[in-house]
Parts: sequence; structure tokens; C-alpha cells
Amino acid sequence: MKTLHAILFFVFSLLLITSCQKELNFEDTIGTSSGSLKKDSSDCLPSAVAGQYITDSALSGSNYIDVQVDVRFPGSYVIYSDTSNGFSFRDSGNFGTPGLNTVRLLGTGTPLLPGTHSFIIRYDTSVCIIDVEVQPAGANAVYTFAGAGGTCTGAVLSGTYMEGLALTANNTAVVSVDITAIGNYSISSTQVNGVTFTATGVFNDTAQTTVTLTAQGTPLAAGTFNFALLGNGSSCAFSVTFDPPAPPAVFTLVGSPGNCSLATTSGTFAVGSPVTGNSVTLMVNITVVGSYSISTPVVNGVSFTGTGLFTSTGSGIPVSLLATGTATGPAGNVVFPFTGNGNSCSFTVPFIAAATDFITCNINGVLTTFNVNAAATLDSSTGIPILNIDGASVSTSSNPSINLGIVAGSGVTPATTYTTNQVVAGNVISCDYYDAANTDFFAGSDPLNQGGTPVFTIVVNTITATRIAGTFSGTVKDNNGAGPGIKQITGGVFDVPLL
Repeated sequence: MKTLHAILFFVFSLLLITSCQKELNFEDTIGTSSGSLKKDSSDCLPSAVAGQYITDSALSGSNYIDVQVDVRFPGSYVIYSDTSNGFSFRDSGNFGTPGLNTVRLLGTGTPLLPGTHSFIIRYDTSVCIIDVEVQPAGANAVYTFAGAGGTCTGAVLSGTYMEGLALTANNTAVVSVDITAIGNYSISSTQVNGVTFTATGVFNDTAQTTVTLTAQGTPLAAGTFNFALLGNGSSCAFSVTFDPPAPPAVFTLVGSPGNCSLATTSGTFAVGSPVTGNSVTLMVNITVVGSYSISTPVVNGVSFTGTGLFTSTGSGIPVSLLATGTATGPAGNVVFPFTGNGNSCSFTVPFIAAATDFITCNINGVLTTFNVNAAATLDSSTGIPILNIDGASVSTSSNPSINLGIVAGSGVTPATTYTTNQVVAGNVISCDYYDAANTDFFAGSDPLNQGGTPVFTIVVNTITATRIAGTFSGTVKDNNGAGPGIKQITGGVFDVPLL
């Protein structure tokens, strides 16, 4: 069973914050070379700081400072800083010749608090000071659109834009942005002609890059319309031409009026679980190109729909219908009647029984189960109840797997919602999702970031002496929750024994 690493991190952070916010750990031993640090008054020269410094995000090789040393006598050296706010800088080596030398001090550790923090750099008998700016976790990126204030430079559209034709994930706009500080971004267009373009994510490097925005909505009219993009105080615009509506396509369903021939389903339809991301593919014979909008009725809590444009005629053309809803019982082969363009056929979808003990969710839209040894434990030996809910997809000795954790100061209670921003109330939660490559995607309570929308939520619906059930959802990231890798967990459901 995995440990609740968010809890350990939280306790460790509180101890650090309450005991001392700045700790000096000067090296006692320096090298045999001698000289002095270049400085202006007390400030190190040069004063450039490389890398991004974000609370709760461990430093990497891109985090360093360069200092200049006027070497009088060559020899070994150790140049280092104090430890401030959870991290420090250091380098060691040998000076081969006297004179000016530039030394790169690599940063190690994990910043604890946002703000400007001063570091004392020491070499021989000299010292200088350099300031490092730490950004809060979840800080917004700083960027501008290429072509800001006018037309978005190099904007590229994909997909079909037609009056009355609902847009899909294939309808996108790619724009260029110039990034000056990494962080979260949220870009959206004005709503024009019933359509908007949006994109959210994280910028992880300061450079020019592209962003793909996805269109949503159903165009109201044909013609050319301008869309203004807004984000981080910057704006630019691009135009979209919507074609007149195509006449309805003429097609027949392969297998009509009996069973839909060659129908294939994708995804698992488990009773009690959402079917987001599942689909069925049917075959059609198209005699006249045009638009189509087809759907099934709701059966056992699930329906299938598909819209689009047939651009060529032919026989046995596949068309995909997306599933929506949450599968309900009974389990077994469920028949879905389907009508399109005046003819009909039916297809069968196997609904499987819900596992007696289960943990299921959608990860980036893909239904995933963690039903192997799915169980919960509740430890109150410390006086503070600590709940762990664990399960694996294949076996307990391999991943994917998941761990949900709750530390509740007043106890874990039914009909209660626990979020990552309830530290003041005495509640601390976490989620560890380990993918097949053993990468840990994490979300947890952050005592320094209690405002805004919580990044993760666990709801306990029922709890008895022997069983617990509820739901969960939110965003998890690799690198101890700092990213850049990200997974969206939606529709999470658990019903497991309490051991």
C-alpha cells in the first residue's frame, strides 16, 4: 500500500515554516585557492539568475547562478550559498590559473515560500549577495500573442466550418505566443456566430511556441467572422469563414432493416460507471454527399450521437457515434435501435456488471479501472484519522495504480466533500496516480495555496465499519504536482471494503 506522501509533505512543510523561514548552513571548509568574489557594493557580479523558481517544485539543472571570481592563487575551491527558503547553490573544483573566472553554482532543494529571497555567496574570505524570485505554485504565465494588437500571426485553422454543423475536437486554431515567464495559461475567444475557441494548460519554457485552441458550438450563419483572442492582457484576432449549410446526405445503414452489420464498440460499458470516451462505429452506404446528424435513444442510461459531413459517396463507409451517460443495469447485451435518413437498424452493446469492489475513473477521457485489491484502510492510532484508498489495474506488484488519501481532523464522515483547499478546516487530501511507466501524477493539499478553485476533490458518500463509497475528480501532475505532465481525472467512483 502506498504512503500518503501529501500528508508527509504537509507536515514537513509546516515544521519548516513554523520553526524557521531562513536557515544558514555555511560551509566550514573552503578550498586551497584564494581570491575574492566580484561584486558591486554587496551585490554579486554578474547578478543573473537562471531558471524558474516555483514553490513546491524541486530545482533542476536549469536552476543556477553565475558568479565571477578574481583568483589570486590557483587551487581547489568550494563556492556556496546559505540555505534559504529550502534551497541553496554550490560548486566545487579547481582554478588552474589566476585572474577572472566565471563559476556556475547549481541550485538544489525545493522552494517553500513565494517572494524574493536573498542568498549569501561565500568564497575564501569574501561574500556577496544575490536575490532569487520564487513564484507561487500555480502562478500564471506571462506571454504575448504573435501579432498582438492586430492579426494573430500565422494562425492556422483545421476542420470543417459550416452553418448548422456542430463543431468537434477536429475544429481547431493554432496560434503562436511569445513566453517570458512559465506558468498556467487560459486563452479564449469572444463568442461569435455561436462559436468560441479556448485552450488551457501550462507553459514550461520561455520561448516562442504554438497553442492549439479547440472550437465549440454550432455556427449560426454562413459568412466570414472575426474572433478576438484574449489571454494574459494580450490580444490578437483571426477570421473564420463558415460555409453555407450542406443539404442532408442521402445514405442507408448497412444491415437495415435488421442488425447493423459490422457494428463495433469501443470502451467498457460497466454498470455504475460513466461511458465518456466510448463509442460505436457503424457502416453506411452514401449515395449523395452532405451533412448528417444521427443519434440513438437513451437505453440503460446511455445514448450515442454523431454529426458531421459526408464528403464522398461510397459503400461501407464507417461513421463513429460517441457515447454519453452512465451505464445502468441490468448487465447483459443491450440493444440500441438506430434510425438515420429514413432507415433503421439495431446494434448490441455488452454491459458488464459492476465489480463488487471497484475504483473507476476517466483519465484524460479514457475509462480506467483499479479493481485489483481495491480496498481502504482507516488508521486512527495517532489520534488523527488517516484514510487510504488503494487499487491497481493489473496486479498489486505493477502499475497503473491509484491511491486516494484523506486526513480529517474531525474524522472521516459520510456525505462530506473534502478538497485540497480545506487545510484551515483541518482536512488534508491527496491523490497519487501511477501510470504504466511508474510515473507518479500527484495532487495534494497545499497550505500555502488555499484560495481559488481546489485542484482535487474527494467525496465520501457513505462510510460504515466495513465499507466506504464515494466519488473523486481533479487534476494531477508529475514532479510532485509541479508538472509539466498533467492528467485530468473525471467521473471517479469508488466502492470498496474498509479493512
